[in-house]
Order: sequence, then structure tokens, then C-alpha cells
Amino acid sequence: MATPSRTRLYRELLTPALHRRFTQAAGVSLTLSYITAVVIGDKSSLIWSWLPLGKAGIRTLLLFLSPLLVFVLRVAQLHCGSRSTASPFHTFRQYLQRRDTLETSFCYVLSALLFSEVYIWSVSKEANLNWVVQGRSWERQRLNERPIYLRSLYLGLALLQTAIHLWTDYDKVRGSMEHAHHTSAPHESSQAPANPVMQLKSRLAKLPQEIGIISSISAIVGPILYSLTVRKTAWRLSLVCARFFRWDIPSTAELSIIPPYHITLIIRSLISSSCLLLLWRGSNIAFSVYVAQEPVKRGQPLTQDSSDPNGSLINGLRSRKSLVKTFAFWELAKISQSFPQRRIFIFKDIDRPGGPAWSQISSECLEMIQGITTRVAEYSNPSTPQQASIDPGQLQSLPRLGIPPREEPVLLQPSAPSTRREMVESKVGSFAKSYGNNPASGNGSPVVQQSKYYLEQARTRLLSPEQQQAISPAQVQSTFNTYLTRFLRSWPGQPFRQTFARRVRSIAFGQPFSEFVTIVDAIDALTRMATASIKEDDYGKVARDIPAIVRTFVTAHRSLESLTAALQPHWTDVEFRESQREVGDVQVTLAALRQGLGELMGAFGAFAAEIGLEEQEVRVAKMIAGKKKAGMIER
Repeated sequence: MATPSRTRLYRELLTPALHRRFTQAAGVSLTLSYITAVVIGDKSSLIWSWLPLGKAGIRTLLLFLSPLLVFVLRVAQLHCGSRSTASPFHTFRQYLQRRDTLETSFCYVLSALLFSEVYIWSVSKEANLNWVVQGRSWERQRLNERPIYLRSLYLGLALLQTAIHLWTDYDKVRGSMEHAHHTSAPHESSQAPANPVMQLKSRLAKLPQEIGIISSISAIVGPILYSLTVRKTAWRLSLVCARFFRWDIPSTAELSIIPPYHITLIIRSLISSSCLLLLWRGSNIAFSVYVAQEPVKRGQPLTQDSSDPNGSLINGLRSRKSLVKTFAFWELAKISQSFPQRRIFIFKDIDRPGGPAWSQISSECLEMIQGITTRVAEYSNPSTPQQASIDPGQLQSLPRLGIPPREEPVLLQPSAPSTRREMVESKVGSFAKSYGNNPASGNGSPVVQQSKYYLEQARTRLLSPEQQQAISPAQVQSTFNTYLTRFLRSWPGQPFRQTFARRVRSIAFGQPFSEFVTIVDAIDALTRMATASIKEDDYGKVARDIPAIVRTFVTAHRSLESLTAALQPHWTDVEFRESQREVGDVQVTLAALRQGLGELMGAFGAFAAEIGLEEQEVRVAKMIAGKKKAGMIER
């Protein structure tokens, strides 16, 4: 089948789809901004307080700048798959040195500052939140500490939200929980994913409780932390801002002894904190829900709009961008499951550069699955790096500072010294040799022996046998290990544990982000397309690749089983149990491999010899497929 001269890149099809989803999420965030604008606005007028054409609309647009910064942050740090690190502490140490952490903090801090200015501008004059307090006619202006406290509170919430954002990995698009087990028959379509609106309603319904807890704690603890930590610093910075705006405020203005903690200020801090958290949390939820939707457009795969759909799909499978590759494999899995006409189009596309479309697609899928075997083998048998051969002629040595080495044989009887320098060297060397060869020198010296005797007598007279046993090296090491184990078992020590599950996932599915989702998509796509080829592949191209698919599945299954069986728990994993060797992601992958082998053997087992499968390979594949059923993979 002839292909067009210009094949659209997969990212050229994915980017507009992500833009549409970004717009949908922004619409949800704009709605939340409008609700916030109505809540914090002046209620003196019943109509203008909510009418979008008035101040409420202006406040909505200004408030929308805060979640818009969150959207920019999410787009910049978008990634697929869970983070693969040995422990939470390793994650913390790794992200502490990355620019992403600084970007996250900057975006949330700037968002909080924008919200604070809009909120202070929106409230009525009775709230007394102006920058300065006007005194009497003979008094100078003075700073108002009430808005200073609110700004400090919002900045504290920004740092808290930054920690939550990084700890829970908000930037992840697809995770391990998307794949679940089900017991439906082979090739039976799994349940359709929930509508994004329904997902959004379900997740937003849980927000009031979370926001209520955080805002209530901040309203109670905030005044205490403000007084003990940042009150003086915030006051000095406010004085600097006052001088910048040329307000008539003395630079030596002192803080009042009593902080401005009026009940009205506490209530306003509670309400405004809830609104700020609603904008942040709601915008993050909307972005995650809409961006993580399936790669379909108007009920068809994304590549259906391309003049060369198969070429665009193959381009996505070969992409070096993790996001593009993940969506491409996701689309391939959807095609193999729900779009029979597109499967037939792939099977019939045999005349294209690089070989038939099926051959190129199956090659990318097999390479993704073989990555498991490669990573496990590299961990089990780490190869020592070979030292690069260096040409001695290319080395430029430094100028010699000492005398050159002797040319004559040094093992024979040395010649008599002739110069003064040689005589000094000979005498010094003879003295050193005589001291080293003397049995009385070193540990055999009487001084050393006498010192050891006195130390032993002092230890025997001053310390009891129990005390001597307590300070022995073995006992000290044992005591240290006991306290270390207690620390690791406690909740402060949990971040330092290198659990068995985290180590297995990092070895099997790669680093720094897990490829678990993409691997399962590749297994699912190969299985469904291979079994469907019996009726849909008119040219018989798929049957030639069945032996390679079966062998890859068997090898990957054995690698995962050997890894979970042979890997020893880390010494920090003090809560390890043998039952924990069944890691969730690994079990899902094993179940997908078993399910795939079972379907392939059911479809091609009758004529395995004709397609190149040996009897022993068929027996091994059927044995693996007959193991404990963990179900198929459900999207």
C-alpha cells in the first residue's frame, strides 16, 4: 500500500488533543475562580455581587491567574509512570537538587501572592485590610499588620502545597492503579472508562473535607507559627515595600506587642485559605482528569485524522519522548481491543518503507517487553566497565622534578657512594633498614609492651567484667544495630526504608520513571492483534512472528519470577515478609503475560510446528499459561 510523502508526526496529532483537554480543564478552573470571586466579594449589592459583567467578572479573571500558574507548572513537568527510587528519602534527595522543585515552589508562591492581592482588593473597607492605617490629622500613617499576617499565611500554604505536590507526584499522568484484574473471557471488551465529568464530580466531592481540615489547622496553628517565626521578618519586608511606594511611614516603626488576632481576622483567614486551596486542588484535579483521557477523538483513534495513520502510529511508538510513546502504546492497545477495521488496515499495510506495518509495530512492542529481561540481566550480572586503551604517545607528562631512576640493576651489590649526596642517602637508608629489621622495634619494643601492660591493668581495676563486655567492639555494634532497627520500624524511619517492592519495580520497569503501563499496553496489543489475525490477516504475516512473541513472553515471565524469588531484601527493609515478594505491578505484568500465552496457545497451538514453535516451547508456554490466574488487564 502506497504511503504519502509526508507522514504527520504523532506528537503533531497528540499536541492539539492535549490543547483541547487543557482548555476543558481551564474551563473548570475558571468556574472555580468565579465561585471564589462571589464568595470573597463585597455583598453590599445583591445583584452586582454575582453578576459576571461587573466586579465579579473582573475578580474572576484576576483570580484565574493563580490556577493558570499551576497549569503552566503541570504542563512543564508532565510525565508518565510512577517515580522509581529506592526509598522516599532517595526521592527527596533527588528532587532537592533538581530545578523542578524550585519551579514548583516559585509557581505556588507567586500564585499565593496574586491571590492575596486580589483578595485584599476585593473585600470591603470594613475588613480593615489596607496596606496602611490612616491616623488622625496630626498622626503619621502606620503599617497594618492584618494583611501582613494574611500574606504570610498564604505563603505558608504555598510551601505546604509545594510539599504535597512533590510528595504525591501530581505531575504523573498515568499510574499503576489504572490497571485492574478482571475475569472476563478472552477478547471480551472491558468496561468503558468513566466519563471525565463523572470522574471530576467524584473527585471534587472529596475536596471539602480535605480543604476543611487543612484550612482549620492553618487558622489555629497559623497565628502561633507567625508569632514565633516570621512576624519580625514580614514586618521588616513590609517596611521596605512601604519605602518603595513612598508612603509616609517611619522606617523605625516598631511592631505592636499584641498581634492583631481578632476573631474576624481568624474567620477571614479560614474562608480565604479554603478558597485558595479550592483553586489549587480543584485545578490540579481537573488537569489530571482531562489530560489522562484515552487517546481518542470523536470515538476514533487520534491517528485516524492522519493521511498515513499507520505511519503516524509507528512514529509515536518510536518516539524518544516518554509522553508521546506512552500515548502511542495506549492508542495501539485501544486499536487492538476496540477498532477491528483499524486492525485490518494494519494487517493489509504491507507495502511501506521499513517493512509491513505489523512487522514494525510488533518489533517496537517486543523491544519494550524485552526491556524487562535486559534490565533484570544487567542487575543480576553487572558488567565491569572496560578501561579505555590509552596510547602512551598521546600522554603529555609534566617536567621531572627529581633525579632520574637508576639504570643499573638494583638487586645486585650496590656500588660505593662517590658523591656527598650519595653518601648521605646511603647512611639514612642504612639507619632506616636497621631500625625496621630490629626485633626490638615496633610492637616488640619494651616501651610498647610496658604501655600495653599498664593499659590492661587500668582497664581490669577500673571496669567490671560486665562493663568491659559492654564496651567491647562486638557489643557496641550490636547495640547500635538494635537502636537503628527500632528507628527504622518507627514512623520517622519509614522514609529511609528501601522496601522490596520499590527495588523490584525500579529494576524491572526502569528508572527514573516506571514503564509498567507501557509494557502492559504492549503485551495487551500484541496478544489481541495476534489472536485477531487468524480471521483478519489475509496475507499471513502475523503467523511468522508468533514464535518470537511466545519466546519473548516466556523469557520476560521467567525474568520477573527469578527476580522476585532471588532478590534479597535490603537491610533497611525491617518489616519485610516473604508474602511481600508478590509486588502489585509485577503480578499484573505476570498476569498479562500468562493471559497472552494462554490466548496465543489457544489460537495457534494446533499448528505450532508449522509456524516454527518446537514442542518443548509449546509445553513451557502452556505450563506458564496454566499457572495461578490473576485475571486479564482492564482499562
